Amino acid sequence: MKIYGNTALITGGTSGIGRALAGALYAAGNRILITGRNPERLNQTLSEYPDWQGLAADLRNIDDIQKIADWALGFEDLNILVNNAGIQSEINFLRDSSAPGPLLDELRVNLEGPIRLIQECLPSLLSKAEAAIINVTSALGEVPLSRYPIYSASKAALSAYSYCLRTQLANTAVQVFDVVPPFTDTPMNEHRSGSKVPPAVVADAVLVGVKKNQSTIRPGKAALLHRIHRLSPGLATRLVEAGS
Repeated sequence: MKIYGNTALITGGTSGIGRALAGALYAAGNRILITGRNPERLNQTLSEYPDWQGLAADLRNIDDIQKIADWALGFEDLNILVNNAGIQSEINFLRDSSAPGPLLDELRVNLEGPIRLIQECLPSLLSKAEAAIINVTSALGEVPLSRYPIYSASKAALSAYSYCLRTQLANTAVQVFDVVPPFTDTPMNEHRSGSKVPPAVVADAVLVGVKKNQSTIRPGKAALLHRIHRLSPGLATRLVEAGS
């Protein structure tokens, strides 16, 4: 797929991978639409990039998911949807409250939100000569980290959903990409002291992968972890647990 002359919606586009990917797509010659749940950070980003369009919305709120879809579909040339927004919570089932709220929030942002946005945008994307759905999952969806059970499970589910969607859309103009980042230097991972790749590395890998029509994109050490996991799942798990 060509990586210029598109209109791209990036959820969670005010920081981390989303911000880097929006910047890389913009530099490549694309129109940028972003969402973010922090209005201050969103306004700051838009002040730095006056050509971008933005919407304050929180994927934990089901009404906001619909608001994003309605807003994005107002741009008739929208042909790239990037489901990047995500949240991650450390959960100890022996210690933490059994209240379902935080668990459901994580599932909504990481899984339900992307699926609902895809369902809303798919008819429009199918009408385009060329279109893409880019789902940002995680290496933890392949090799789960026990401290982050809902995050790991939701990213694994989104990866499986991406595969099924890609298979069903194989004979259409809509391509489906699964981006599987390793630990990345984002606000979500700021408490980790281990090795982390810069968001720009992930963004650059995405553009290269989309240009090459590479359905699964594993930036940085994610590719190595995937190979280790195929050969020795136990070793991959130990590496992830030790490096977290």
